[in-house]
Parts: sequence; C-alpha cells; structure tokens
Amino acid sequence: MHRALHAGFMDGRRGREFMARYDEISRRQFVKIGSGVAAAGVFAGLFGCAKGSDSGSEGSSDGAATPEATTTTITDLKGDQVEIPTKINTIVDLWHAHNQVVLMLGAGDKLVGTTENFKKGAWVQVVYPRINDVETLVTGSGAGEVNYEEALSLQPDVVFTSDEEVTANARKQGLTTVNVMFQDYEGLRNDVALTAQILGSEAQDIAKEWEKMLDENTDLVAKRMKDVADADKTKVLHIVNGKDYKMVDGRGTIVDEWIKLAGGVNAIEQNGNRIEITEEEIIGANPDVIIIGSGTPDQVEALKADSAWTGVKAVQNGAVYANPSGVFPWDRYSGEEALQVLWAAKALNPDTFSDIDMVKEVKKFYDLFYGFAMTDDQAQMMLAGEKPA
Repeated sequence: MHRALHAGFMDGRRGREFMARYDEISRRQFVKIGSGVAAAGVFAGLFGCAKGSDSGSEGSSDGAATPEATTTTITDLKGDQVEIPTKINTIVDLWHAHNQVVLMLGAGDKLVGTTENFKKGAWVQVVYPRINDVETLVTGSGAGEVNYEEALSLQPDVVFTSDEEVTANARKQGLTTVNVMFQDYEGLRNDVALTAQILGSEAQDIAKEWEKMLDENTDLVAKRMKDVADADKTKVLHIVNGKDYKMVDGRGTIVDEWIKLAGGVNAIEQNGNRIEITEEEIIGANPDVIIIGSGTPDQVEALKADSAWTGVKAVQNGAVYANPSGVFPWDRYSGEEALQVLWAAKALNPDTFSDIDMVKEVKKFYDLFYGFAMTDDQAQMMLAGEKPA
C-alpha cells in the first residue's frame, strides 16, 4: 500500500475516519458506477463466480474446508467475461493511459510489460524510475505495434488493453486479456474500480480514496459554476497537442466533459476526438481560451506568433495555456483527471477559483497516490507544461 495511505491506517483516529469515509464512498460508488456494459463488468466481478482448484469438495458432509479459489470471472468494459487469477503478481499493460492507473493503484512493481509511449514520459521517469526495467511491448502511437511473442514469454497473470483488435490478438495467443477502454468520466470511474477489483483489496482502498478526491473536486467546481448562464461561459478550444495546431477535440468526448465541468463551452460544435479544422473555422470559432494538450511553453509562444491565430480573441488576450502532463496527460484517459477539473476551472475562471492552490493540489495527489514527495518547483514546472529538470 502507498506510504501515505498506509500511515493513515496505522494511526487509530485517522484509521477510524478513513473507514467512515470508506463506507460512505462505497455507497456512493455503487450509485455512480453507472448502468450498462461497464457497470456489469464491475458488479460481475464483485458478485460473480470464483473457481477453486478442487470442485469436488463442494457440498461435502465431512466438514472439510473448501479450497481457496484460484480464479474468478469478471466482465471487462467491453462486456466480455474473462477468467482471471484471484491473485495478480505480473501485469502487461498494452494501453499507454492505463499504465498510469496501475501505478496510481500501487501495482507498478507488478508491471512486466508496457508501451513505448508511456515508458518515455518525462515525469514517469522521475516518479517511477523502475519503468526503465519494464519490457517495451508496444511501439508507436495509438494501438501501436505489439510484440505478442515477447508478451507471451513474460507469462503475465493479466494483460490490459484498449483496442479491440489488440484484445482479440492477445487472446488468440492465450493471454488472459481485459479490455479497459473508456471514453468519459463515468467510464474512467468504472475503469479504476474494475482495475482495483482485479488487483485486490489494497488497490480497492486506494481507488476509493481516489474517487473521493475526484468527487470533491468536481463537486466544488460544479457548486461555484452552477449559476453561470450558458451565454456567459468561457468558450474553449482544445488542441490535441503542439505538433498540429489545427487538430482539435470536439464534443461528446472526455475533453468536452471536463470543459463543461470547469464551466466552459467547447468552441467546436462537431463531435469527436482529433478533428482537423481550417483557418476559417479557427477564426469563426474565436475562442476565449485555447488549451494545448500536452503542451509546452515554447508551443504556446509559437501559436501566439502564428499569423493564422493573431485575430483570435484568446491570442489577443494572452489566454493560451499548455495543459499539464504528469505520469500521463491530465486532459484525457487518466486518473489525473482529478487534478484536471480543478486546473481547468482555475484557467477558465481565475477570479472564481483564486483560492485554489494548484501546487498544493499536485503535491497532495502525487504523495497520496504515487508515494512521491514532489517539491514546489517540480509542481510549478508540471503546471507550466515544462519537463522535469
């Protein structure tokens, strides 16, 4: 268990407080888990079947103890039933984003296979240097190129995936594979809950503490923004990354969801991720704020200097920001979305959220969920979109 959480259990008063919160969070989590396929995955695992090594002992009259179950059946986030070991010792994670969830839930030391995209992350190298000892099984962006032969040789107890073709191929190789793909905040909650369930009780304790933080942050923002009329909300353009300023995120996405949670409105009316727009559409959208996903200060300055953007309100007012990236980018498919909603609310509405100390929030998150004692300077660098020194 992470140092910070473990210390809480060792202190009597804090332990009682934590368990009270645990019960409250558990009740809220079952309400929030949502309906449909994703929720079925969580509940099937919680109440599903477990298999022992000797089924013949069931119903015996001699009082012999039933052998401890060695496998259990869960339903993944695509609705597939998967039989997995009850105890997970080794993990292969073929989805860049989900590696962050594994680390956050205290199972980083069980990772034996990861992706190139995740492994080369600058902040991952600082927070979890052991990542350099983990085998790289996926190269390239998106689903990437997967080395299934190497994955098989590692004999993982479980493989996490997001792409349906990768999932099918991994299963053909005989790998125990769980698809954990999601597209929104409800899916993120289900992803964390299911992963924690698979990993065991300590991970479930951490997951509940994470959901408590997410709830507190989203509730705080919603309370302060509830009376703002739609016409008065900040119009936001979210650029996917600093490599292509004309590729943006539209509506019906997790990006659109945190924009709305933070009290803004998406400047793009189309639905979907990674939408290509023209210069005319940029001018027509005329956002109040521009956010560059995984951006850097240099990329912010380059956009401001680009003649295609000089007539845009956000550029004229200096409201162009690099979205922070930590162990994984805050703005998409990450448990660090718990920080994103606060950061975005403060960026869009600085006066309303002037009391929010993001340096303090970042340090708290990293200590609690990674056991990493971040300095003020490091937190400020992360918030500015800078790489660690």
